[in-house]
Amino acid sequence: MAITTLDGVLAGAQPPVFFSKGLSGTVVAGRPYTSLFAAGYPGAVTAPSPGIGGAVLTNNVAGTFPFTNPASGNKYLSRLSVQAGIQGLFMLCDLLWWNSGITITSNTEQTFTSSAQIPARDRGGNNDGVGVHGAVVVSGATGAGTPTLTLKYTNSAGSTNKTATNLQATAATSAIGTFYQIGLAAGDVGIRKAESLTLSATWSSGTIHALLYRPIAVLELSGTNASPMAIDAITGGLPRLYDNSTLFGVMIPGTTTSHYSAGQIVYTEG
Repeated sequence: MAITTLDGVLAGAQPPVFFSKGLSGTVVAGRPYTSLFAAGYPGAVTAPSPGIGGAVLTNNVAGTFPFTNPASGNKYLSRLSVQAGIQGLFMLCDLLWWNSGITITSNTEQTFTSSAQIPARDRGGNNDGVGVHGAVVVSGATGAGTPTLTLKYTNSAGSTNKTATNLQATAATSAIGTFYQIGLAAGDVGIRKAESLTLSATWSSGTIHALLYRPIAVLELSGTNASPMAIDAITGGLPRLYDNSTLFGVMIPGTTTSHYSAGQIVYTEG
């Protein structure tokens, strides 16, 4: 049964989930960063290692934000508040699929053999991929090189062999947690399955992963160490969180520095 009124939001409110992530390495203005690998609570994620074909992720990934499925009814994001040591954007996202075993020194296509279709957690609660995006994340700092990253994928309509590249220019010595977003081909509205990754040149060293994720909410952080910024059921649109959601944060920094982030998530059920 869906929540359709503010009374329903209030009646189903759950105790807040708090998070606090320690200082990152130096992040770069305009280059997204995820705190998945940063110390704090929840603690740092140990990068899953399912192999090149990847695996669907559920909410048992230690280090992602705590989440439990509702006993009945639906679950929604009621409130998100964040304070950070940097201005920029904070994105709360659901991590759907992740792989390992990419050879960072190869400049030929690396096929995700037996790659799985996403779970039924796209924007509409289906496994079509509407609203789902791709990224390449760094779990071991990279060496020299600035490759273009080309992701081949199946789109939400089921068309295969679609391609898109990184939105942010890659950099040598990309720090742990660097999160290179991948675009979409013209006319596409999401990704159903990742097919392969091609680096245009070697990155010389380091560890990277391809992943698929769905943005849940975006919060504007207007100042360094400013009072916490927040969205609620009205300003955030009350997005639904489907069973087994695997939630994590991505920061798009406004300046080049190190930073922390802290805040709380409030779920509501009904």
